[in-house]
Amino acid sequence: MSLVYINIIIALTVSLAGLLICRSHLISSLLCLEGIILSLFVIATLIILNSHFTLASIIPIILLVFVACEAAYPY
Repeated sequence: MSLVYINIIIALTVSLAGLLICRSHLISSLLCLEGIILSLFVIATLIILNSHFTLASIIPIILLVFVACEAAYPY
């Protein structure tokens, strides 16, 4: 496994742990959620680029669209 993948998985784990620990603080929770989404986006992009599967190249863009729609949803 490449060092890049290990660093991204560590970032995902730290963001998930931060989300589970700091649930009482809204801004910290939102920042951890953004870290999780960023890690998932980078992992999806790297896997698609390394596998040369061009039909799946829309998946990271769809992920970003859903994140933007979720962030714009008024509670």
